[in-house]
Amino acid sequence: MKYIGNTFRYVFKNFIYLFPFALIPSYFFAAALDLRSLEAIADCIIAGGTEISYLTVFNGFTFINGGGWAFSLVCFASMALFMPMLLAFVEKHMRIGSRSLRGLFGRINYNFLTTFFMLVIALAIYELWALLASGLVYVAMILFGGAARFAAALVVTAGMYLLLAFIFSLVWLWLPCCQITGYKFGEAVIFSGQAIGGKRGKLFLAVMLPYVAGMVFMLTVVGVCSRFDVFVPVFIFIELIFIVLFLYFCVLMYVAYFDAAGEERADIKKRF
Repeated sequence: MKYIGNTFRYVFKNFIYLFPFALIPSYFFAAALDLRSLEAIADCIIAGGTEISYLTVFNGFTFINGGGWAFSLVCFASMALFMPMLLAFVEKHMRIGSRSLRGLFGRINYNFLTTFFMLVIALAIYELWALLASGLVYVAMILFGGAARFAAALVVTAGMYLLLAFIFSLVWLWLPCCQITGYKFGEAVIFSGQAIGGKRGKLFLAVMLPYVAGMVFMLTVVGVCSRFDVFVPVFIFIELIFIVLFLYFCVLMYVAYFDAAGEERADIKKRF
């Protein structure tokens, strides 16, 4: 829980500096979601309906769905643009204690390729996971009925989220290792695995718990708002959830890296 607490503490303490980097990606992320598919899945599980297709389930998981693919691409492009500056700001603040925005645009060239490559790999992993997860959830939903359907879908979904968090936790320090040490991609993967060492379990929890909590909250908001047939509140809530999670996971990379590497953070005031 140390990583979670330290990361959220940093995010909310410096929120005024960080949230502009997440505003545009959050808008297009919310616009890209297939809310109708999410509502249909919730109704099928809770109300016990049987009319649901695999495509509906897949659209509830995937980042690039049929109706919102253009928004997804813009969201991805905006993350590729703003993440290098966000990561540069966090690194600069933690390394020398400065929260100045000066020089961040110049860091786009330095951080862009590594960030873009990481985002492409992360998107590919996520889409393959979404394909598998939606298939397993769909099978569970057609094999069972009533309460058993809800339980089976919940167990499968929880297991798949644990798997996704585990996969990402294995390479979570990859990006800061590339950008701070200057290692090539392959060397950074090896170094990041060595650096995290015995703290792998802490990092896994720090990745998994906030992500699962965010997904549960998002589905809850979608379900509640669908009952009242309102759209604007769910859009705003999803934007807020994305902003918090986007900032959290970007900051977590450097919180975990500085701790794993044993480097002192200049942004933390010493208490004597």
